[in-house]
Amino acid sequence: MKNKIKRFERKWLFRSNNYLALINSLLRSKLFFRTQYPLRKVNSIYFDTQDYVSIRQNLDGVSNKKKIRIRWYGNKNIITKPIIEIKSKKGFETKKESISIKELNNLNLLSLDNLKTIQEILNFKLKQKKVIYPVLTTHYEREYFISLNGKIRATVDYNLKSIFLNNLSQIDIIKNFKNICILEFKYPTSLDKYVRKNLRDISLRLSKNSKFVNSAFEKPKFFS
Repeated sequence: MKNKIKRFERKWLFRSNNYLALINSLLRSKLFFRTQYPLRKVNSIYFDTQDYVSIRQNLDGVSNKKKIRIRWYGNKNIITKPIIEIKSKKGFETKKESISIKELNNLNLLSLDNLKTIQEILNFKLKQKKVIYPVLTTHYEREYFISLNGKIRATVDYNLKSIFLNNLSQIDIIKNFKNICILEFKYPTSLDKYVRKNLRDISLRLSKNSKFVNSAFEKPKFFS
């Protein structure tokens, strides 16, 4: 099953000690956010080519770029009801295609053989021009909010952990980012002016932030 959406995504980066002030600002904003879903643990496997085309595009500021990942919720070590997500981005505008992938359900991520299985299945399904490999996993907790009109989503992510995968042969390095949290707004492209106008009361500096690229940036040999 496939699902395609087109929307704007805007992100702010915070220190985690500002978390309560951040939530309070959301709830008191002119868009009248309220809790949408219970807190969830979010897990992703990111894929890239051997020469890290996706990471390089982000670091070089390429306008049109693409990321491929598998996402699931709950236990970080057991892949449950996974979805392939293909995100294409131009500026703040994002197109996301989601594809269910039942073949990977209940796989144990700690098994290196399973990582190879994941790679083979993903390449078979997507038929990319270049072979892609699992290069990084991210794990974090997410809170969900929705505006009063039901059209603007806000999420807050924290307790971020990244695990680098080294040539499908070993887990290379683990990075914890407990001192940051990330606020993201997602909404239809037609509402951009309205959203920006009504978020001025959240006096924060808009910054580019990608869990994928920020994590990869900690690994200099990726770019050598």
